[in-house]
Amino acid sequence: MPPTLWIILLAAAMVGIPAILWTARSLRARIGGSVMVGLLDLVNMGYVRWWHRLKLVGFDDLPPPFRKGDVGAGIVVANHSAGIDPLVVQAGIRRFIRWMMWADMMLPVLGFVWKAARILPVSYGKKDTTTVREAIRHLKSGGLVGIFPEGAITRPPGEIRPFQAGVGLVARMSKAPVLLIHIHDTPYTPTAFGSVFHRSRTVVEVVGVFDLKDVKDPEAATARLHEALAQHCGWPVNEESILEMWRENPDEYEAPV
Repeated sequence: MPPTLWIILLAAAMVGIPAILWTARSLRARIGGSVMVGLLDLVNMGYVRWWHRLKLVGFDDLPPPFRKGDVGAGIVVANHSAGIDPLVVQAGIRRFIRWMMWADMMLPVLGFVWKAARILPVSYGKKDTTTVREAIRHLKSGGLVGIFPEGAITRPPGEIRPFQAGVGLVARMSKAPVLLIHIHDTPYTPTAFGSVFHRSRTVVEVVGVFDLKDVKDPEAATARLHEALAQHCGWPVNEESILEMWRENPDEYEAPV
């Protein structure tokens, strides 16, 4: 190989390697986690800001541990309005959130996304204590966990469904503060993934932060969150549990993809 070519390759390496390392460090620093998480977050921020014209309300004054650079356990709880909900919430919270998600919604073609996002899969109809234990372990290690306690996307939109008591149990066992969020004006589509392709003016609002570690009854803790969300948004409360509807008619209420 000619000496000139060696010099060119050496110069390229001297410039390229630091650039790659700087890029990797910058991606990791976005919300924490891996380089892939940072890359997905970069894409997501552009997507939700442009396609969904996302409006964030109350995120400028978040208390610890929900701010960028914070450490410590925290639970993020929100109503479930569309498939894009985890994306728009993550855009407001600049720490990596591990979401609990219905396993049936995890399409194999997006396996690399689920792996990078370290999704906590929930299998309704089964005693899935493994996922709950993993969520609590993640919280006790100082991470954030995201939960949609209604159990599935609310249909029709514009109402609040009952919360599953698991959210209160996780809060009590982990002793982590709970950030309650209201999501609205997302696209209403027949399937969860349909909302990805429809434009919107989605709004994500902070309702408040709740300390539930001293509430011994998980159902009481869950009820407190449910009441706070209902009072904040003013939506009617539909007492029909989505999970109970699924248990009674599993064929009719299969996870929509």
